[in-house]
This record gives sequence, structure tokens and C-alpha cells, in this order.
Amino acid sequence: MSEKKKRKIESEHRVFNTEWTNKYLCTVSKDKILCLVCRETLAVPKEYNLRRHFETKHPNLAKLNPNEKIIKAASLVKNLSGKQQIFKKVSTENDTVTKVSFQISKEIAAAGKCFTEGKFLKKCMLIAVSELCPEKRGIFENVSLSRMTVQRRIADISTNLSDQLKQRVSEFCFYSLAMDESTDLKDTAQLLIFIRGIDKNFEITEELVGMCSMMGRTTGKDISSEVIKCMNDKLGVDFTNLVAICTDGAPAMCGKNVGAVTLLEEFIGRQITKHHCIIHQQVLCSKVLKFEHVMSVVVSIVNLIRSRGLKHRTFRAFLEGEDAECSDLIYHTEVRWLSRGRVLQRFVALKEEIAQFLENGPIKFPELENESWNQDLFFFCDITAHLNDLNIQLQGKNQLIFQMCAAVKAFKMKLKLFRSQLSKGEMCHFPTCAQNIPQNKHAELGEKYAKHINLLIEEFDRRLTLSKDDDIQLKLIEDPFSVDPEEVTQDLQLEVIELQCSAVYRNKHRESSLWDFYKSLDDEKYKNLIEVALKTFSIFGSTYICEQTFSIMNMNKNKQRSSLTDDHLEDIMKISTSNMTPEYDKLVAEKRSGELQPGKPPSCGPS
Repeated sequence: MSEKKKRKIESEHRVFNTEWTNKYLCTVSKDKILCLVCRETLAVPKEYNLRRHFETKHPNLAKLNPNEKIIKAASLVKNLSGKQQIFKKVSTENDTVTKVSFQISKEIAAAGKCFTEGKFLKKCMLIAVSELCPEKRGIFENVSLSRMTVQRRIADISTNLSDQLKQRVSEFCFYSLAMDESTDLKDTAQLLIFIRGIDKNFEITEELVGMCSMMGRTTGKDISSEVIKCMNDKLGVDFTNLVAICTDGAPAMCGKNVGAVTLLEEFIGRQITKHHCIIHQQVLCSKVLKFEHVMSVVVSIVNLIRSRGLKHRTFRAFLEGEDAECSDLIYHTEVRWLSRGRVLQRFVALKEEIAQFLENGPIKFPELENESWNQDLFFFCDITAHLNDLNIQLQGKNQLIFQMCAAVKAFKMKLKLFRSQLSKGEMCHFPTCAQNIPQNKHAELGEKYAKHINLLIEEFDRRLTLSKDDDIQLKLIEDPFSVDPEEVTQDLQLEVIELQCSAVYRNKHRESSLWDFYKSLDDEKYKNLIEVALKTFSIFGSTYICEQTFSIMNMNKNKQRSSLTDDHLEDIMKISTSNMTPEYDKLVAEKRSGELQPGKPPSCGPS
């Protein structure tokens, strides 16, 4: 015997008959039958069910004649519509208020302010709204900006940004990492991991993957383990499309046998392109200039004047009375890349005033009157200014590695020009020397300082010279029309020839950006060239973004906020460094749905 099939309501395609509204005082609301009198819902749109409910639950209304029912139905429908509009308006206002709370919390985190700053901002808003539009004060009062609310909002935004990054990473063709480690105020080692990826449309994403707090040792093994865990837990990706890793060159990062990058290569099972931060190497190159006898005196004088309150105030008043070019000296900070050049420039600008101010003081600096020392000061000031110009060129986010290499190459050519000109006694590119050193001594001193320039050239060649293959690859991607096809790898030779013979692509390369140029190439015809371009664009040339983030970290975790937890600090770092926009509407919707369910208790962390 065949089994009897059950009836399915869905298959019968039952629909609500509009005549039932006047007949049984009911309507459709959110795909369900709703009684206009008692607001009870009926699951099945069947006339028998509606009539039974109407006659059983509302017998008095069932006795009304048809005209009276029509009037009654119209009144009930109007009443329902009004209440729904009120509810919708309240719901919209609540969503807007929640969205504003998220937006302000994001700005608090991005500005490095305490979580308690929300209360102060709300107080200011209420003062403003009371004067400008007092009728709206009630809405502003509903904006929740308590410490715990701001803390939760920041955590939710951080999670949303991580989810967005995870989605983008899944679309990457290739990506690279930049890593650096430093300690915070509590001596906790914080490992920053940034990812730079590129998709098939040549859209580059550069974001913080995570900040890993390392409580114990920070060996290469510890760092590599944290990187693997962070990439798996936060992005859910493997290392198949990893192209390169950029570090600060520390032994724990780049050690030959047990460095973090070496251990990552063992874990992945293949070699990775390793880059030592170009900016860091440029700073190391500058240390070959042996002018400690100049810098030590400058720092001593600056510290003598600035470290004592009375002397500092007297010095500033003296400068004001002398109508000096600058109003004060600058402290020297060794770890800041540009500090030395700025200190020297300010010192030279105020050298005469400094000598007058210290003339009658108890501590003497005979170097200020020494001709040879002053000549070294002028030269050191000029060459440091040139080094600072290069450093500034190399700084910034989203720098392409071949642009950074081109800047270094140009600087090396400038150094060779300086060496040649100084050997001839020409100081046109050393303005401080030209202005303060007599013309008849240019030839003698030019020979002396040309030797220092030569040391700098040798150090740049030793540290910042690319291999032949890397140099050709970078030239190829920057200008594929200027390379010799025989110099590139075999899989690229035919594609390069085809490209160089295309007048259309040659004009495109000249008139548009590199991104637009490579996006315009035929995917099949120039497959290998596009792949090399994607890989090259994804490479970090420096760890500048890590250094910048450490500055933000120190600004947030200061003496006043020393108890800031590592999780909250990571949330702040993600928001402060992200180029992505939080999905506020999605966050509000999630918060609205979450309010219907019991949530986990908020964490009690410091501000």
C-alpha cells in the first residue's frame, strides 16, 4: 500500500482575499494574517479559520451589518498604520543613535583618547544642542557614550575591520608581510604584523593583521610561531601566495639558522624573498660618517641650555632680544630618523647667539671658536640635510619598492656628483659650507670632505645594491619598454617583445598610471608579465608602517593609561591604522538583533 502523502500548505498557494478585511476585520502584516481587533496572528490564510476566530473571539462585532463592518475595518486599519509608523520612527531613531555612538567611538580610538572621553563629548553635545535646537535634546541624550559602551563599540569596530580584511585577503592574488617588534610602557614585547596584498584588479590593501603580545622570550622560534598563529586565527589563510617578508634586519627576524623568516620558510617548504627595511639601511649607512666630535659638543650645549629651566628661559628671552632667526634649540633623539639633521640646522642657525650666551658662563666650549671644528659642523649639517631628504622620500604608506630603489639609486648618483665637485673645490650643493667657509679654503677642505663622501658611497653600495636579477625585474615592471628582452627570464621574453611592439600599449604606459597600464593588458597574452607585476606591487620596501604604528602605540599606552589591556590596545591600533571604513549599518543591525538575545557580560578593562 502506498503511503498517504501529507498536504503541504505551501503547495496550495493560498493567498489572502482582500474582501476578508471588511468581512472579518483582519489584514496581512509581515506575510501573516493579523486580526485588527485583538492583534492575534493566524497561520493559515483560510476563510474558515478567519470566520471561526472572528465569530468566536469577537461575537459582538460579528453582529454588525456590512456597512458598519466597513467603517469599523477602515478605523482599525488606520489605527494600525499609525502605530506601525510610530514604531518605525522610533526604531529608525534608535538605529541612528546607535550608529552615531559607533562613529564617535571610532573617532575616540583614532585620536588616541581615553574611553572616558565619550562622557565629555556627550556633555559638549548636550550644551550645543540645548542652545541650537533644544527640541532635539532628547535624541542626543539617548546617544550612549559611557566608558563601557565606548569600549564595546571599539571592540566591535575592530572585529568588523578584521572581517572586512579577511574577505579582501580571500581575493588576493599575492601578498607580502612587514614585521617588527618593540616593547610598550610595561615592557611587554609587541609584535606587529602588517599585510600588503593585491587582487586581480590591481587594488592594493595595506592593513594591520594583528599585534601579538609576547610575554616571554622573543626568539626567532617564538616570533615565527606567533606569525603562523596570527595568520591562521585572524585571516584563515595559508602561505601559498606569500611573496616576501620585510623586517628591520634584527637577528631574531633574519638569523641564518633560527631567524623567524628562516623558520617560516621551513614551515612553508619554500624560499621567501627577504627584505631588510630600506629606510633602516639608509640610517645605518649614515653612521659611517665619523663626526662624533661635532655631534657630542652640539648635544652637550643643547642639553646644558634646555635641561635647566632658568637657563632655558633666559636663553629664549636672549634670542627674542637679539631678533634671532629661530626662537629655541631642539633636543636630539637618537632613535628618530630626522632628529640629527634638524638639531644641526637649528644649531647652525643660532651659532652666533649661542656663543654670545655662553661667553660668560661657567662652562666653556672652546670648539665654538675652533675654525676646523666649525668647518666640520657646516659640512656635517649639509650632508645630514641631504640624507634627511632621502629619508623623507622613502617614508610614507603604499610606497612601491621600485620607487624606493629608484630614490636610493638617484641619491647614490648625487653622492658621486658631490664627490667629484668637492674634489674640485666646488661647494654649490653644500650651502652652509659655501656661506660660512672662505672661498680660498674650498679646494683644501673639498679634498678632505670628498673622502667622507666616498665612505658614504661605499657603504650605500655595500648595503643597498640590488642583485642583477632583482634590478632587471624592477626595471621591467617600472618601464617594460626600456629593458632588453634577452635580459629577462625566458617565460617573459616573448611577452616583452609583443608589448614593446605595441604602439597602443606604449602610449597607454606613457599617459596613465602603472596600475591602469597593467590592468589594461590582455590577461591571456601577457599572463606571466601581469603575474610578475602583481608580485612586485605587493612587496613592502620598508617597515615604516610598523614604526609609525609603534609611535601610535606609545601615544595610547602612556603613563596615564599604563593599565590598558593588550586586547584593547590591539583594537585601537587596528582602528588607528586602517584605511577601511567600518560597516556601521551592519554593526547597528547586529547590535539590534543581539539586543533580543542575552549577551555575554561586558569585560571590565581600563580606559
